[in-house]
Amino acid sequence: MTIVAPKSQKTIWHAAAVSKKEAIQAVESSQRAFKSWKKTKPQEIRRIFLKAADIMESRAAELSSYQTEETGAPDMISKGFNLPCTIEMLRDIAGRVPTITGSIPVTATGGALVFKEPYGVILGIAPW
Repeated sequence: MTIVAPKSQKTIWHAAAVSKKEAIQAVESSQRAFKSWKKTKPQEIRRIFLKAADIMESRAAELSSYQTEETGAPDMISKGFNLPCTIEMLRDIAGRVPTITGSIPVTATGGALVFKEPYGVILGIAPW
């Protein structure tokens, strides 16, 4: 698939596309990997999310330039909104990891130990 910059109409790169069969294979592979991922300790998950945010922040100019070139988005969207929001969301989720893995809710009649576990793999395809 050829990716064309909307402003310059120049080919900027070529992207691979997958078939339905390949998408199913990717989900099946992810499901196999999920068996070990769901055992990952909350501290490690938090570390991974924070590292991803740090990497994105260190490459912010490069990453926002890709979005601007590929979609024609103005800098205020790519540099001023999308990328900073993504980085902030990664950090926010990282901070929530320890609290979403388990809890002891207290009610008027007592409490119960609740363990929250990842449900599984999903396939999400963005329309753009």
